[in-house]
Amino acid sequence: MGAGAPTPRVASRTETGRLAALLSTFDEILALDDPEAIVRRAVELARERIGLVRVGIFLLDASRNLMLGTWGTDLHGALVDEHNIMYAIQPTDRGAFQRAGEEGAHFTVFDDCPIVEHAGGETRVVGRGWLACTPIRSARVTIGMMFNDAGLTGARVDEAQQAHAALLCSMLGTILDPVRGFPGMTVAATGASPARQLASAAAALLAKDPTAATGEIARQLQVSLTRLARTFDAEMGMSLVEYRNRIRLDRFDLLVHEGRTNLLEAALTAGFGSYAQFHRVFRTLRGTTPREYLQRRRV
Repeated sequence: MGAGAPTPRVASRTETGRLAALLSTFDEILALDDPEAIVRRAVELARERIGLVRVGIFLLDASRNLMLGTWGTDLHGALVDEHNIMYAIQPTDRGAFQRAGEEGAHFTVFDDCPIVEHAGGETRVVGRGWLACTPIRSARVTIGMMFNDAGLTGARVDEAQQAHAALLCSMLGTILDPVRGFPGMTVAATGASPARQLASAAAALLAKDPTAATGEIARQLQVSLTRLARTFDAEMGMSLVEYRNRIRLDRFDLLVHEGRTNLLEAALTAGFGSYAQFHRVFRTLRGTTPREYLQRRRV
């Protein structure tokens, strides 16, 4: 263009608002090389930078039809280790995965869902509200799901925040793709030790069948009952029997929340062998009787 060519100059622009926060979130996560640290930091940044009220990331274990907890936040926004939480895949999960794969829906919002809190080894329903499910997928495989809700704040769904959460999950899917060396669909994806994997496998069996005897679980896992009991207690912070009883009580809570009023029927459906056993366990773990508990719930 000769001597008269124009000289390019920088047009000063500063990234502000949500986009800048999202980009800085990507930068922080891409700097990490440990999948456990990646998932944990993603939960923290989803709150801090994107503004989600309450967040949790679960990984898919397709071979066992389970969703495995990793990290989440409680009703007050504090980070919570949820590696000891798992549940069988629900229709809502399948629906969100299907909509993402077939319709290109990056997230799905469900209304009138139970708002669940995990605290002190116990899971309880604290209210109802909307729940956003954002699949974490790579081009080849489904890895997990980010869940977020408004807790007890009553806040409405923010479409822009959910869109940014979907972008975050898209990046997580690429980073955690098994082809890249991060086995996101297994317990090992979170860097679990053999002891943790044994305890998680036992917990998964109980999640599928809370009536399973401890001896039967040890047989299926091909370990001695003594080793299983010792390992589970060390990894989970409670005995296998107590963990099984807590799962049964959680199921009892959900049955009652769904309208079951016959205590015996709900107790047996939850996995207890008799009403006497259910009553004894309930008083031990909840410090009250089932009827007193139900009366307080009605109030």
